[in-house]
Amino acid sequence: MSETQRSQTYSVPTGRPFLLNELRSKLASIGDAVRGLWVDAYPAEYEAVTDDLYAAFRVASNLAPPRSRTGCPVHPDGAVDPEAPQGWTRCLLCNSARRRGTHPASIPPPARTTGLGYPVPDGPYDLTRLREQMNTVNDLSYSLSLRSVDAEFAEVADALHEAFCIARELSRPRNTSGCEIHPGAPTDPTADGACVFCAGAARRRAAERDGIPVIVPRPSSPVRRGRGRPGARRSV
Repeated sequence: MSETQRSQTYSVPTGRPFLLNELRSKLASIGDAVRGLWVDAYPAEYEAVTDDLYAAFRVASNLAPPRSRTGCPVHPDGAVDPEAPQGWTRCLLCNSARRRGTHPASIPPPARTTGLGYPVPDGPYDLTRLREQMNTVNDLSYSLSLRSVDAEFAEVADALHEAFCIARELSRPRNTSGCEIHPGAPTDPTADGACVFCAGAARRRAAERDGIPVIVPRPSSPVRRGRGRPGARRSV
């Protein structure tokens, strides 16, 4: 098919013009708000930016193709693994096979994601990091058009989600745990009041061997003797 024929048969998806204009309008106001912040701004001053970033992320996610629950190309709508290690998908079927050592597929590189597959940036979080992420968002969104492919809209949604996560952490009360990476994190009472995220990551690393979780075998339960069929007579 020639470029002229492809241009004549192309149809803009329904709702894309409205959503794209709304995204650009939100990003313009967010950029002004972020530039108005200063290094020692209070957490409450980040709350409005956080809300606006989440609203912009929702618009970008509607422009992007839908994400699968598991992030697995084989079982996109399968069961979700609640304890998926970093670098693995959230597919319970594939992860169970990986733990047994029977999965032939290579493990993807480590990446922190949410339940819907959007990336979560690593700390530390500060205003400089937020401004850098907003520059990335603006660079990606600048080249968007009605004819952009789905992958370009997906990149903008990912970048906006990372910016939202950074602003959300900065909007939380400072020094709750004394952690520089997660300034608003709660404390873990089982780890001497350390950051609950860092303590959990340390426990996961301690339970891994060469990047693979070590499976602790459960003790076998004692065999219980049956009582027989209901109504059966016992032999004397």
